[in-house]
Amino acid sequence: MTTDAESLPTEAKPAAAGSRFWIVTSDDAPHRHDPANSYANLDEALAALGRRPAAETVRDDPRIVRQAAGAPPRIAGKPRHRFFVIVQSADGGGDGTESSPWWGLGAATAALIARSRDESLLPKDGDHIQISCRQVYAPSPLESRKRRSQQFAAGLFGVMAAALVLPLIAILLWLVVKAWPALSPAFIWENPRDSMTAGGIWAPLVGTFFLVFMSLLIAAPVGILAGVYLHEYARDNWFTRLINLAVVNLAGVPSIVHGLFGVGAFVLFANFGRSVLAAACTLAVMTLPVIITSTREALAAVPVAFREACWNMGATRWQTIRTIVLPNAISGILTGVILQVARAAGETAPILFTGAVYYVPVPNEGLASFFPYSLTDRCMALSMHLFTLLTQVLGVPEATEYGTAVVLIGLVLAVNSVSIGIRSYLRSRKKW
Repeated sequence: MTTDAESLPTEAKPAAAGSRFWIVTSDDAPHRHDPANSYANLDEALAALGRRPAAETVRDDPRIVRQAAGAPPRIAGKPRHRFFVIVQSADGGGDGTESSPWWGLGAATAALIARSRDESLLPKDGDHIQISCRQVYAPSPLESRKRRSQQFAAGLFGVMAAALVLPLIAILLWLVVKAWPALSPAFIWENPRDSMTAGGIWAPLVGTFFLVFMSLLIAAPVGILAGVYLHEYARDNWFTRLINLAVVNLAGVPSIVHGLFGVGAFVLFANFGRSVLAAACTLAVMTLPVIITSTREALAAVPVAFREACWNMGATRWQTIRTIVLPNAISGILTGVILQVARAAGETAPILFTGAVYYVPVPNEGLASFFPYSLTDRCMALSMHLFTLLTQVLGVPEATEYGTAVVLIGLVLAVNSVSIGIRSYLRSRKKW
């Protein structure tokens, strides 16, 4: 129990007849019964402690024990009082508490001698006081406890992160091992054949690129402009709050609901039919909330002082947005686009009824093999192709199924890596 000078008892208890005061250190067990370490009163024990070399005192961490005459010194339980001192410094300063230790062993012993006149420091036999010595600039016990707590928290969070990352890495390695017999350049460049039991994945891979590119072409401008309007132009009223609520709720709608919406809105109402355009529009609607939200957050991160400085130069609101705000917010906006690309590449439900098809023949070579679909055609997609191989096609080699999954995951990781690299480059060019 740590006690400072103000917390010491004010009423003295009479000393037991024949009590002795012992100086006991952490490493003097063989000499604990040496009469040379025994003193008639507390003042003599404190004075003897003050005459010890500073280095020895720091090493020993001494305690003063009050014990009945003829009984060996015994340390039981916590100290009655605990004081703190920095011994390797000039005397003066401090009050003996953990947050403000005494400066110098001389100042410590003088203060303790002054407070020991009423014998209130050691009211009964068997009690002891502890003098915790610290070196100059050494961390206090409180600081050490804080440091240990910080290290424990960092270790705990590291274990939690490892618990999330290591299973993911294990799953990816397991998929690669299973897919390894099928992974080859031919697997990428060849089209499916023999009722999709042989060949590669070129046709669904190209279809995935078409869908992602078209959905990005539709969603990115609309989402960015909507985010700019909501943050820079729209007033804070019930209508704007209603729009913001709709955007947040739209982000939580299941993908199959977006697929049914795409059937009604684009396939039937807009008369696009089941096509690349209808599927891309469905994916664009599904990913719009992410782009809008990330755009608003990126714009909010640009300091208002930038806008005010531009307005003071006579620029209009649009000129300020176009030349100052958007260039400084582009890295945050790109975050939403990254998420859009990753989600659009892996979705199956939104394109299942709007544009994806079980199989469509694609040219095996030439320029036509790179642009096999038009906006009104139905297309194959990697996510739909993987679902078809697993549920509807018999006799597909296991390595082909796992290979398709690995390529899909690799496509998403590759797109994310490139986008993150561009975002990091843009962030490094910021001057604030």
